[in-house]
Amino acid sequence: MKKDKIRITYNAVLAVLVFTVWVLSFFFWRDGTLGGSGWEDLKYFTVQSNLLVGLVSVVWLVARIFGIKTAKWLSVLKFISTVSVFVTFAVVVLFLGPLYGYGKMYYGSNLFFHLLIPLFAIGEWTFFEKEKLLFNECLYALIHPFVYGVGYLANCLVNGIGTWETGMNDWYSFLTWGYGVGVVIFFVIGAIAFGLGVALRAMNAAAGKIKWEE
Repeated sequence: MKKDKIRITYNAVLAVLVFTVWVLSFFFWRDGTLGGSGWEDLKYFTVQSNLLVGLVSVVWLVARIFGIKTAKWLSVLKFISTVSVFVTFAVVVLFLGPLYGYGKMYYGSNLFFHLLIPLFAIGEWTFFEKEKLLFNECLYALIHPFVYGVGYLANCLVNGIGTWETGMNDWYSFLTWGYGVGVVIFFVIGAIAFGLGVALRAMNAAAGKIKWEE
């Protein structure tokens, strides 16, 4: 199968997977999901990163099918969304999995949001992205973590941290040791995102040596 057809299939599968799993978890699949309820799940970075991958895949498919020239902006969106789910994947593998158990982290919809969709997205960028990013363009990887961090901290500042009984705004417990530590945590997440962006760029460069049927 030609490379373009494989990539079209990849993006179609990504879009269908993301939105099917999200709809199922929204209406039916409450056991083993992320702990929210319906729209409340949108507060989680995991859900946001997966939905971003799905949305960008849909945009890519529309542009590809209708022959819309996208220049570099769509490639950048692809990069941003892929790094976001890469962060989700890495945090679960390296931190949450050992802490809470991989069985819990990969149960129900989490199997897709924490593992399968991130791997699929990483593979799609690694093997099929033709647009090459400069090293300094890996800074685009910081966009989603930065926006999320600002929103997270601002919500806690405006509405208060809250309690688990009345409603917790610090749902990741980043502010347990104060706002200073919370800010540091988000800086660390940003550093991880940048590092993964650099790694993703390197993986794409290495995969670019593969000879495909065009």
